[in-house]
Amino acid sequence: MKIGQIVSEKRKEKGLTQQELADFVGVSKASISKWENDMTYPDITLLPLLAAFFDITMDQLLDYHSQLTTDEIKRIYQLLQKSLLKQSSEEVLHELRRLTRRYYSCYPFVLQMGLFILNHLDYFLNKTDKSSMALYIEEARELFLHVKQGSKDAHIVQQACDYEAYTLLVLEKSDAVLELLGEYVPSYFPRESLIANAFQQKGEIEKSDATYQSAIAQYLFVMMSGLTNYLQLLVHDLDKFQITYLRGQAIAEAFELDQLHPISWFNFQISAATGFAQLDQKEIVLEIIAKVPGIITTLKTPLVLHGDAYFNRIDPWLEQLELGPQLPREASNIVSELLAIVLEHPAFFSYQEEAVFQKIKQIKEQLDE
Repeated sequence: MKIGQIVSEKRKEKGLTQQELADFVGVSKASISKWENDMTYPDITLLPLLAAFFDITMDQLLDYHSQLTTDEIKRIYQLLQKSLLKQSSEEVLHELRRLTRRYYSCYPFVLQMGLFILNHLDYFLNKTDKSSMALYIEEARELFLHVKQGSKDAHIVQQACDYEAYTLLVLEKSDAVLELLGEYVPSYFPRESLIANAFQQKGEIEKSDATYQSAIAQYLFVMMSGLTNYLQLLVHDLDKFQITYLRGQAIAEAFELDQLHPISWFNFQISAATGFAQLDQKEIVLEIIAKVPGIITTLKTPLVLHGDAYFNRIDPWLEQLELGPQLPREASNIVSELLAIVLEHPAFFSYQEEAVFQKIKQIKEQLDE
């Protein structure tokens, strides 16, 4: 709070001495001095009197703003993310809860704090207490419920609903997920076409182009995520698995996904490799895993999403996302975890002596140093 600074500024605006203000409020001159130097705060019972005397609101006196801008939300999220590298998980979680209470009516912020818990569960979990995961998942769910119940923004409410469904799925409450979302995928109306056509009518062709690009990029990321998960459903159907992989690989190569969104590319390849391993397709497993070291060496920290020669107008769209172009987790941690899957997944146990797996082991050791 900047209450000391506010008191000092308002006192001087009125042309009062510290003694004159002290006489009006009924405290000593020393008390006013301590307030203005941030050594102490006024008694809570004096706040209405001070606000009335200066003809300002209580929020103005306390310099309190209940809402945060998008940039402020991004900054706080990133600061909490960096704090995990320096402070204990308990300290970071305490700060997260304190900030959440302070900005409890800023629903976009509360939503991101729920996501922060989900995105960094591995930091908070008690390794010896399996029940701790359910507690943190439930804490995130409560934040999403608060957003659903309080926000008037339909987009924010829909996001909160989807994230609540995710928490229910992790908690293995499948019936609750279906009750919340329904049993069928809802029909989708392409809003981006309306936005792009509106820009085109106005003669703003570049903005129309940027709108289509951002939509296509998002479809690409969502499709690759869907194919990544779908592969795991097909591990008992070699023909369908191969077709799905080849089609996904063709899309990834066409849009140069390894450069555009390397983590999405990485996830797809690892999902394919684990599936092919379970289907006893050793040759293609080694072929896929052989690609991993090359892409790892190209990754930069911090890892941020960006456009390329084809998607040359999506950077402004990425910037305006809730967290901007940065990933919700530290890039080095994401890469280390993906490499750990390669080295620790049961499907790859029989491959660990292969040269490419030994190379990946060396890369992970270097990252962990």
